[in-house]
Amino acid sequence: MGLCELLLRTLTALVAKVPLILNQTGDNSAITWEVQRYDGWYNNLADHDRGAADAALVRLFPAQYTDGVYLPRQEPRLPNPRQISNIAMIGQSGLMSYRNRSVLSVAFGYHVWSEISESRRPGCPPEFMHIKVQKEDPIFGSNSSQPILLQFQRAEWDPSTGKSPNNPRTQVNHVTAWIDGSSIYGSSSSWCDALRTFSKGLLASGSSQDMPRRSSSGYLMWSAPDPSTSPGSQELYEFGNARANENIFTVTEGIIWFRYHNYLASKLHKEHPSWSDEELFQNARKRVIATFQNIAFYEWLPAYLGTPVTSYPGYQKYVDPGISAEFEAAAVRFGLTLAPPGVYKRNRTCHYKSAVNNDASKSPGLRLCNTFWNRNNPSLQSSQDVDELIMGMASQIAEREDNIIVEDLRGCCSLRRRSKPYVTPHFTMSFWTSPVQRRVTFKRMCSSG
Repeated sequence: MGLCELLLRTLTALVAKVPLILNQTGDNSAITWEVQRYDGWYNNLADHDRGAADAALVRLFPAQYTDGVYLPRQEPRLPNPRQISNIAMIGQSGLMSYRNRSVLSVAFGYHVWSEISESRRPGCPPEFMHIKVQKEDPIFGSNSSQPILLQFQRAEWDPSTGKSPNNPRTQVNHVTAWIDGSSIYGSSSSWCDALRTFSKGLLASGSSQDMPRRSSSGYLMWSAPDPSTSPGSQELYEFGNARANENIFTVTEGIIWFRYHNYLASKLHKEHPSWSDEELFQNARKRVIATFQNIAFYEWLPAYLGTPVTSYPGYQKYVDPGISAEFEAAAVRFGLTLAPPGVYKRNRTCHYKSAVNNDASKSPGLRLCNTFWNRNNPSLQSSQDVDELIMGMASQIAEREDNIIVEDLRGCCSLRRRSKPYVTPHFTMSFWTSPVQRRVTFKRMCSSG
């Protein structure tokens, strides 16, 4: 099964076969129709928890653990993943996409990924399997006698698995597998409540009405802590996607959908001034989800794969919508080859704008490695910055569809990565192994990071 076919089959199961099995909002609500749940439960009539948040990943092939239960296959049974990365995924950047894909389509793909999959949370108790780095490594190499290790923590697993060869360890998907807007509103009602103003159906805004609110508490469940500055999640934008603050693609997409919800809620308020906050919010949410589904399935996916989408065959309750380990570890990673090393900004008159670096210097574009978990990015502070980034990404061609991943993702500029092996026979280790202990090179390229 090819990667494109796996991606198509996965998204088809998540969009084309999802029924509207919904949950009541409560006796005090003026809404007479049922409102879709946030946690993904009861969308499947045969198995109510299929596709729900915190469901186990599914497997297309048998697990290949060393002991058949939970121990991963490592060196010397498998080659060193960092060496594979240096051989198989290094190369020239700046080669244009064969299909003329834009960087904005790559950003949307990142958002679709976060909508249906989140299995990077570390397991408890923690299990480490750090990756050895050779002394001659072009980035992390050192003449020191001390071993150099890339930090690598195994992901959280379903506690009911990993008991025997008949029940091997299986990782968990912490968000709903449905395209149901969980990346915008969160995967629980409490998460969504934390993002709302409870006034006129709006999501909470921050410095301006078209920018989301920044977190002010020490740690919030919807914002993964920023490892590059102080601990906690202060000053990160509040999104439904736990990792929306990770890079410039996810931040920009999160702001786009935040704006769209509030635009629809305001429009509905003008058309129906007597509607309650809950009526305005849920009606806007329903339209946002429908728009997201339509764009993802009927516009972005055919263009992304170069394959037309088949007609909707009707609801099929026996189709498992769960995310597979093979999809999460391999197929979806194809999109990483399209990510550019930098993003341009462009104003409304189509003129390119210089990006402001952390040290107040200017550069022609915004370097990707400088945006990871950067809560005070000077090029992403205002609504105008977001507009210019969207314009820039829409007019910028993505990287070529090949095996090459730019150094901003593969090398030392990526601040932290909690990767993990899913131990499948065809993809035994995620090649995107870029967690780091220290920055040693690319200092000139990422001097403002």
